[in-house]
Amino acid sequence: MKFHKQSTYPYPLDIVLKLFSDKDYFLEKYALTGAQHITLLDYHCDKNTSRITVSRDVSLEIPLPHFARKLLSDNVTLIQTDIWDLDNRTGRLDIKMKGSPAHVTCDMRLSEQSGQTLLDLDFDIEVNVPIVGQKIAALMARDLDKKFVRDDEKGKTVMARLASRHEAAKS
Repeated sequence: MKFHKQSTYPYPLDIVLKLFSDKDYFLEKYALTGAQHITLLDYHCDKNTSRITVSRDVSLEIPLPHFARKLLSDNVTLIQTDIWDLDNRTGRLDIKMKGSPAHVTCDMRLSEQSGQTLLDLDFDIEVNVPIVGQKIAALMARDLDKKFVRDDEKGKTVMARLASRHEAAKS
């Protein structure tokens, strides 16, 4: 199941890219979204690449039909890795759901327009289960879409607070 989302940030691209390479941005954003047991598993950032892996427990925000409950629970542990090619302003998001046959990937691109930054996300949800995999992927897409709206809002709140730190370092 593939779908596209886009977000706009009121900051120049270089600031947004620095924030997307900042582990504090992710940890604070996930805390604001209500995630539990947030753990930084891996962090690497140099002048060309950023990689951040975080584990967190989240609840599904859609009711699951009976057939899906055998494969997904109402609460799941996500292992999410965000990797950015800082030179090309492109990234890859990889989300594994512990104990689930579901896997989410996302290609990300940043661009700048009139002093603002656009983030384009192309999601792909795969559920490796015969017969019902596509139905479960469609349910997960609805849940992911709801979470994206909430996470984007919380991310912008954290971004507003942390952007000044990166803007000051730029000067």
